[in-house]
Amino acid sequence: MKKRLVVIGNGMAGVRAVEEILARGGADLFHITVFGEEPYGNYSRSRLGRVLCGEESEADILLNSLTWYQENAITLHSGVRVERIDKFSKHVFAADGRVVQYHHLVIAIGSHPFLPPMAGLYTPSGTIRHGVFTFRTLDDARRMIKFAQQEHHRRAVVIGGDSFALEAARGLQSCGVEVEVLSGSRVTAILGADRITGLSVRNQPDIDCHMVVVAAGVRPNVDVAVVSGLAVERGIVVDDHLRVMDEEDIYAVGECAQHRGEVYGMVAPLWDQAAVLADHITGSDRGSMYLGTRAAS
Repeated sequence: MKKRLVVIGNGMAGVRAVEEILARGGADLFHITVFGEEPYGNYSRSRLGRVLCGEESEADILLNSLTWYQENAITLHSGVRVERIDKFSKHVFAADGRVVQYHHLVIAIGSHPFLPPMAGLYTPSGTIRHGVFTFRTLDDARRMIKFAQQEHHRRAVVIGGDSFALEAARGLQSCGVEVEVLSGSRVTAILGADRITGLSVRNQPDIDCHMVVVAAGVRPNVDVAVVSGLAVERGIVVDDHLRVMDEEDIYAVGECAQHRGEVYGMVAPLWDQAAVLADHITGSDRGSMYLGTRAAS
């Protein structure tokens, strides 16, 4: 009799884990259900910069179409956030009221953008100001393109120095926007009342701009694990089998997982983790262990 496998997270790590499970005969072992907060199939987050600069279309960066889920008998709840896990009764509770039982659970909820402290980042109601963007999702890229294409938005500042920051800068330049890139620690305030007029920067004159992109790193998504009583430090704490600490049937993989004190943000560790997880959850190799991924030199 097939067991119920629920995967929270429809990003690169979660779907890679599903692919590895299917490759080990998982379709005969499990009824698979996937929850994803974004209303799409799985896409390559690392190629968002290509969409932003017009080198690729949204369709080009899709990794798994909706048809793929259907062909593999996977129930996909896209655009649905899981809010809580009851690890005792083995149910997940979603924001739209769905309650789904599981025998095995994989958490692959990724990370969220880090927003450095700076004055003027939020409106009085607590939302991020119009003209300030993070660069993490397909919707982020869409909003940035739309904003940059408006005639009076001709100068932007990208806060951050990682690959996402550089991709954001390159993409905006391709939209005809003049771009400057700054370290997050140097920016003290976003200026302007009704609209953004510039940035206040430590130890140098103010910088004029019309839009701000914050790409200053990420933090693991752990909220659902915290409210559900799972082991959390910086990320969701897992062992060498990617099993959540002190949980027999719950696994975590990808940017939300913390293994031996490390949280990984590159693609290679996600692939390594997904393979080990699949070995264990399918029983194909109980001796498989994840010992960490060495960064490329």
